[in-house]
Amino acid sequence: MIHNLTLVHLLLVGAAGGCIYLSLREVRRRYISTWRLFAPAFLALFAGTILSLLQFAEHQPPWLFGAALAAGIVVGAARGMMIGIRHDMYRPQVNLTDAAKLLLVWVAIVVGAAVAVECVAAFLASPELEIFRLGAALVAIFCGGAMFGRALLLTIRLYRADRGSA
Repeated sequence: MIHNLTLVHLLLVGAAGGCIYLSLREVRRRYISTWRLFAPAFLALFAGTILSLLQFAEHQPPWLFGAALAAGIVVGAARGMMIGIRHDMYRPQVNLTDAAKLLLVWVAIVVGAAVAVECVAAFLASPELEIFRLGAALVAIFCGGAMFGRALLLTIRLYRADRGSA
């Protein structure tokens, strides 16, 4: 333990870095496999869940995090419905505009920023920073839910397009 940083914080940094890296890789590809859609979302959800669990230890109400997760899934699902899908000769292809690509990367960066806020606040261990830790946990779980909702809806739409029903 370094000051108040633990191995949990190291895991959080790894998850946030992996989320950003995989999001960058996703936006560079033309064809996106299902695991590539879900990998950054699961890492973001992992980071958000761990940050939420740290807040549960501080006796924060669980409904806040459930509401943030549900709102994130709804926002992500709505975003997943707006993304265009084309079908070429072999398989469905996701049509991402440059703005949609940047949005995915920015959501991943926001998860990384939330983890950074948690790490700095834990290192400084000041009671005045507890509200920032709570905000970081809520933002991270919301962003993780949004990435998961987007991935889930895109996977459903790609599956239906591949089967010819969409």
